[in-house]
Amino acid sequence: MTRESISGRVLKNFGVVLRGRGIAAIFNLAATALMAHVLAATEFGLVILLHTYVLAIRGILNFRTYEAIVRFGVPHHEDGQDEDLRRLLRSTTVIDLTSALAAVLLGISAASIAGEYLHWDAEMISLASLYSLVLLTTIGNTPNGILRLYDRFDALSVFYTVGPAIRISGVVIAWSVDAGMHTFIAIWAVAFTLENTWMFVRGHMELNRQHNNHIWKGGKWREVRGASREFRHFIAVVYWQTNIDLLPKHLSVLLAGGLLGPAAAGMFRLARDFSSVLSKPAGILREVLFPDLARIQHSKADGFYELGFRAVKVAGAAGLLLVLLSIPAAAPILAIIGSEYTAAGPLLTLMLLAATFELAGSPLRAAAYAMGKVTQILRIHLLGVVIYLGLFYLLTPVMGLHGPGVAAVAGALLTLLLMLGLVRKI
Repeated sequence: MTRESISGRVLKNFGVVLRGRGIAAIFNLAATALMAHVLAATEFGLVILLHTYVLAIRGILNFRTYEAIVRFGVPHHEDGQDEDLRRLLRSTTVIDLTSALAAVLLGISAASIAGEYLHWDAEMISLASLYSLVLLTTIGNTPNGILRLYDRFDALSVFYTVGPAIRISGVVIAWSVDAGMHTFIAIWAVAFTLENTWMFVRGHMELNRQHNNHIWKGGKWREVRGASREFRHFIAVVYWQTNIDLLPKHLSVLLAGGLLGPAAAGMFRLARDFSSVLSKPAGILREVLFPDLARIQHSKADGFYELGFRAVKVAGAAGLLLVLLSIPAAAPILAIIGSEYTAAGPLLTLMLLAATFELAGSPLRAAAYAMGKVTQILRIHLLGVVIYLGLFYLLTPVMGLHGPGVAAVAGALLTLLLMLGLVRKI
């Protein structure tokens, strides 16, 4: 495959996924903003904290096996090694099922501990335990990887819109009937459950289309236990990388709630949702680049570094433009939701700047992953998270809502500079 065709496919896949993510971001932002407008600031914050608690539990037990399917499945698929591919999918499926069950048990058992820190009453603790049951549906990582492996980013684009579409529809209905906080909690739970179910079904439909034999045909339990050392190492590193990526985002909301109260936690989440116009494309760019960079690396073709660094420059420039536009516009935009949210204007600009650094660094991480440099990337992101959470805890009591923004910028910039040094060194 030529360099031009690879670049074209990356751009095509990026556009397809960006469309889905873009629609999803608009729906999510609209649903969150409308809920913030309808509910009192404290109630809004409680709904956000409850959902964030479940996402944090999911993060603790998310092994993101779709990354392993891309890393090891691409060579199997390119070389026609179908049995090796099915063996890989069996291993990742077992990991998905085990982690989902463990997440439910952890969510239920840890609800009272979380409630103590977040100042929840007995009713909120009971709701958190009940809400944790949605984690039973988080078994879609292997189907997710299947869609990436077979270049079905169009299906992934649809997936990204399923939950947000349900969420905004439910919120509009709840708003029209003047529903209370519990209805919004139910809407968030239903949307989360149905989007996970859609991914599971769609991924296995694609697998059945590509293969005549079911992945469990001829499978043996010792194959799962006897997975290669390289596979186990990759899964372990990506697991910790997942926690470093996602847990700080969820923990920061919980931390804001513990330090400043539910209302401030809601404002922080709102600012972060607005900044997702950059952080979401960062994830998309990394996801789209990774399979093709892996193919280039596997085939020893030219264009590996050129493709990665070109993406860094374009992503960084686009992000900085949006940051500049946000300086005068952030507070007026938040005022549309409610006058009490305008205080988060400077925080929004800082979160956009941090997201810009994350966006610029996403191609570097994809390149390092394709080269198998997962351990180095893990260490870099771990350091960035330590800086972020440490500054968050120290600055928030002093600076209020500005503190989390400054902490996010510092952590993201450090991570970007270290990744740039790693890839250039390589």
